[in-house]
Amino acid sequence: MNIKYISIVFFASFISFASDNKASLESKAPLENNSVNEVDDLIELDGLIIDRTLTRLGRDFYFSFSMKMNARYEDIDVNLTIKERPTALSGSIIGVYHFDKVIYRSALSPGQRQADEKAEQALEAVNKYIVKWQTEKLFKDTFDLDYPEI
Repeated sequence: MNIKYISIVFFASFISFASDNKASLESKAPLENNSVNEVDDLIELDGLIIDRTLTRLGRDFYFSFSMKMNARYEDIDVNLTIKERPTALSGSIIGVYHFDKVIYRSALSPGQRQADEKAEQALEAVNKYIVKWQTEKLFKDTFDLDYPEI
């Protein structure tokens, strides 16, 4: 009976202590008053080549492509994504994307030499696409839209 009484007193004091500290843990000001201007905090990064490959073949292609791309374009304002889809037979389907638009897609068989050749082909396709995209960007009417919204 004595242990039962002590445990009841202990839990009652613990609950009252926890309810007393609850007010100090919460902020008095609502979160809406602490809003941040999201437009001012946005920082856009340009010139990224994002690696979404899964296998060694894809990594070899990505490494070769990114080295050649960085050697040709030091300051580029285009973000590209390299995606890979492994196939059941031996190899992968590799793609270069810009804003989810396919710029280059090809089947890639095992071998370092073929990864370099495909990276060179992808670089030429990306080069043509960038020239075309920048020309279209200059002549598009963007009075009420920003470029990524088009």
